[in-house]
Amino acid sequence: MIRFKFRYMLKNKQTRLILLLTLCVSLLITLIGLGSYARYREGLDTDLNAPNVELLQINMDVTNRAFREADEKAVDLSYRPEMMSYLNAAASGKRTEAAEVQQLLASVAADKKVQSVTVADFADQSVVSSDFGYKAKWEEAPDASWTAWVQDIENRPLLIKRRWLGSEAGDSGTELLSIVRPVMADGKAAGAVIVNLDYDLFFSQMYTHLSSQQYVYNLDGELIYPKLNTGVQPSDMDAVIEELDVSPFSYVKVQGQEYMANQTFSDVTGWRLVSLVPMDHLLKNVKLARNMMLFLSLVSIIVGCSAIYYYNYAAFRPLRRIHQLLNPASGGSPQGNLYDLEPVIGKWVGEFQRRTFVAERSLPELRSKYIQDILNRCIGMKEVRTKWSHYFHDWSAGPLTVMVVSIDRYWQWAASFMEEDRMLLKYALQNIMEEVLAPAWRTVCITAKKDSFVVLLQSKDGAAGAGELRLDAEKLIETVNRHLKLSVSTAIGPEVQDIFALEQSYAAARKILAYRLYEGYGRMREHAAWDNHMNAGMEEAWSAEIIQALQTRDSSVNAVLVAKWASLIREHGVEPEQVYRAADHILEEILDITAARSMDPPEEINNYNWSQVQTMDLADIEQMLCQVTAKVAEQFQVHSHTKEYKRVQDMIQYMEEHMQENIGLQDIAAHVGMSVSSVSSMFKEQTGSTVYDYLTHLRIEKACELLTESNYKIASIASMVGYQNENSFIRVFRKIKAVTPGKFRESSKSANRYADPPKSRYSGIIEDS
Repeated sequence: MIRFKFRYMLKNKQTRLILLLTLCVSLLITLIGLGSYARYREGLDTDLNAPNVELLQINMDVTNRAFREADEKAVDLSYRPEMMSYLNAAASGKRTEAAEVQQLLASVAADKKVQSVTVADFADQSVVSSDFGYKAKWEEAPDASWTAWVQDIENRPLLIKRRWLGSEAGDSGTELLSIVRPVMADGKAAGAVIVNLDYDLFFSQMYTHLSSQQYVYNLDGELIYPKLNTGVQPSDMDAVIEELDVSPFSYVKVQGQEYMANQTFSDVTGWRLVSLVPMDHLLKNVKLARNMMLFLSLVSIIVGCSAIYYYNYAAFRPLRRIHQLLNPASGGSPQGNLYDLEPVIGKWVGEFQRRTFVAERSLPELRSKYIQDILNRCIGMKEVRTKWSHYFHDWSAGPLTVMVVSIDRYWQWAASFMEEDRMLLKYALQNIMEEVLAPAWRTVCITAKKDSFVVLLQSKDGAAGAGELRLDAEKLIETVNRHLKLSVSTAIGPEVQDIFALEQSYAAARKILAYRLYEGYGRMREHAAWDNHMNAGMEEAWSAEIIQALQTRDSSVNAVLVAKWASLIREHGVEPEQVYRAADHILEEILDITAARSMDPPEEINNYNWSQVQTMDLADIEQMLCQVTAKVAEQFQVHSHTKEYKRVQDMIQYMEEHMQENIGLQDIAAHVGMSVSSVSSMFKEQTGSTVYDYLTHLRIEKACELLTESNYKIASIASMVGYQNENSFIRVFRKIKAVTPGKFRESSKSANRYADPPKSRYSGIIEDS
């Protein structure tokens, strides 16, 4: 009966088709799973091996650089004449020569990386150290553990040893890295220079990765780094090194766990640098995917065989019915229907594709990009709603909060580090933010500007509110300052109920953060305390006085003006953004002046940009302005002694005295006894302006003074400043001041809450002095 059924099944076209589809599908799924696993392993070799090799190379360069610095000291000492005088000295003069050598060693040991420097005499076995001075015998020295290497020192041009100074257990001792250079005399080693480096400081510059373990071995196979036996034990590392041999890369197994091993060799120290990266967390997801695919293959086979069975079960029903009639005692079983294979396989394959898609996309990066697009208005309303539901499906519909974290005095801080170090510190800062806020808040952190981060927050359980967020923000400031030695300020925007209002909350937080100008650094802020505005006339008058005072070549005048401006700002609590703009305006003016006169800008603003002042408080801005104006005034003082400067000042004085007349370039040239072309080029070089433009601005400034302080008609004022045609005067005035003379007079006579109306360019300086 069974043989009959089997033959029938193979002859049936539908059965053969189902069997063929089952085998093909299962084989396809198996190949996809195994192929994906193989490709991932191949990509792993390329994508993960290269960064580990680069990290080893970086650490090798760091240790080589630190070693060269110490080795150069040892080599230099071994060739110093004082060293040979000490080694060749007789017993009676040994102590005198040793005193000079000790002074030399003490100067070398002043470097914080150098713990001590020792010089050993092989002839009479005396020793001199920067720590304990001269000892007639090695055994009398507090540090004599190096005497065990004497044989090696005499046979090698360089020796590097890791050793303990004090207790070998390390509880009360100091771990050192000793670099030994022999002092040669007549082709033999007469003594040795031993430079003892602080072990921790020497290796503190090495970069480490969270998931990797790094080891350093010397030429003798001794473990140099790390200090403590963490991770893979040294006994197991011997097998790893033996398996690596001289190959740069290999997969190794230690105590049943697989690692990716990389190594490199230093051509300076001869050290071997080895890194181990555990493969479990790297291959966890891909192994799961591979096993899922094999499981699906098995399921497809089972489903196919089930389909064949149930299909033929129905086909042989008449035979079974006859069998039951002939053998009523055998009984029977209920029948089933044919299973549909395609929906089952489609469901599993679709589930796998969805999980693979989610795994390949980095959700944190997508969230950060999404928030960045909202703040930059690069995304439409429909897309905002769609992506929110897709990227933030695990967030609730509760309120959202924006917090801005800014590095205080960013440009001063950034100038202290290389770009790579700044990136590492910012990465550490972001990790601290996420760690401090993680217990109570869902967070998404993005880099808004060079100096600041934006954090989107939502309470995890809905219980955390503004009070808890204030405490977390203060804790964040304290933690960053303690661990990174970095001052940051934070500002919290108002809560919003919808992601569409995120931009308004961010703008409010930025405005609140700007009050760092008054409150100082390392503070948490929630509300803006002031909202006053500086009068445009006051700002313009202050800028004009500063620029004019620069040319008086008296730095005390500038300091008084800056102090007066800062005091006025503090007194009235002017809106910070306006203060920043005012400071930016005067700094840009100073840069333009120095560029026009081919002077070097002060180093404080050598690479100046607008955001530099935005992370400073008012005291620092005041100090910077005082320093900048003092240096520019000093350059003006030097510049004022030139013959060209005096000629140009004579031209300016002539223009001021005759501006009411119809004078021109020829009249000015005749006054100073020079040609027209020489006057034009000299004036342009010294002032950065043409003669015509400078005369026009002199006339308009004088007109502004007359409009503010007198009741003359506009036609009369035009004549008094050298314009015979009133319309021409109005046209030029509006071009320069952006208002007509009549409007300017009205606005100048309006009440000013903060300061008197703008003074002329000749007043104020003497009064303030």
